[in-house]
Amino acid sequence: MSARGEVCLGDLVRALAELRPRDPATALRMAELLGQRSQDTINPPEGRGSSSADHPAVRPSGPSSAGADDPVTAFPEAVVLPSTAVPKALPGEAVSLTERSVGFSVTSLGGLRGASASPPGHQPGAGADLLRHTRVAAEPAHEPPWKPDWARGIMFATVSTSVESRELDQSALLRKVARREALRAVPRRQRLSTRRGAQLLLDHGAGMAPFQDDRTWVHDLVGSIAGRDRVEVLRFRGTPGRGVVRRGPLVRERYRPPLPGTPVVLFSDLGRMRPPFAGGSTAGPEEWRAFIDVVLHSGCPVVCLTPYDPADYTAALRRRVAFIPFDRSISLRHARQATSGVRRWLERL
Repeated sequence: MSARGEVCLGDLVRALAELRPRDPATALRMAELLGQRSQDTINPPEGRGSSSADHPAVRPSGPSSAGADDPVTAFPEAVVLPSTAVPKALPGEAVSLTERSVGFSVTSLGGLRGASASPPGHQPGAGADLLRHTRVAAEPAHEPPWKPDWARGIMFATVSTSVESRELDQSALLRKVARREALRAVPRRQRLSTRRGAQLLLDHGAGMAPFQDDRTWVHDLVGSIAGRDRVEVLRFRGTPGRGVVRRGPLVRERYRPPLPGTPVVLFSDLGRMRPPFAGGSTAGPEEWRAFIDVVLHSGCPVVCLTPYDPADYTAALRRRVAFIPFDRSISLRHARQATSGVRRWLERL
């Protein structure tokens, strides 16, 4: 029934669609119980009978000879409300909602979910206009924070590290010979590789709540570039130094840096966004700097994927962390420059 405390015409339509009376007398009795019988229906004028033809408001369910084009025949749960059973209002007289004529069909969707619920004689497409307004709009697709053509290249520059290749570095060899230095090892060319994998730290704090879709997107992208079996995914709130979650959400473990040389990728704002009433759940710059120093002293470069511009962070953090913002203008060149600068700074430690 209606939640407004009064019975309206929609309640009668819903009751007729759900109970599906098989004769007009039962339908009229239901309308009388709900207080929706018009005076013209209760006391029909002379010359009108009480057969089902005189009361087109209700039609028996089941197949009939009307054909598949009839909405009631095609859908036995349909109820067609007449436009002639309601008395016309006099000029200047208001007509209530329960006395207005309705010229459309109301169909219960419960009997249209499966093909087995279609009545005999039903043809595909019959009554399709009844379901025209029941389509649910699809959710908008996720828009990646980087250009699709550059996303994989940017992520490769993020999680890759320099390793020795099998190719001889002729330039380095000639320099050593010209300086008459002792050759203790054959110099090899350096190349970028993802063989060391990566450690992905996902921030689930209040500040990163608007970027849930980006977090899932980054998780899948890192796994496709570095290899899902070589990526360690940890979740945290505040900073990873307070504890991380590896599998179960109720088990918090102590954070441990990966093997030396493994890149640590942070999906976080590093405490830049401080929502109101967050209290001590949001870490400050000093706490983040202490955590980053622990990671750097273990020999791991730190890369931060952040929704903010790198200029919004302090100079001390920019020297230690390679910031790659969520910006459509970011290119592969910017990502390489940021990560190479952190690697050079790490070698001087």
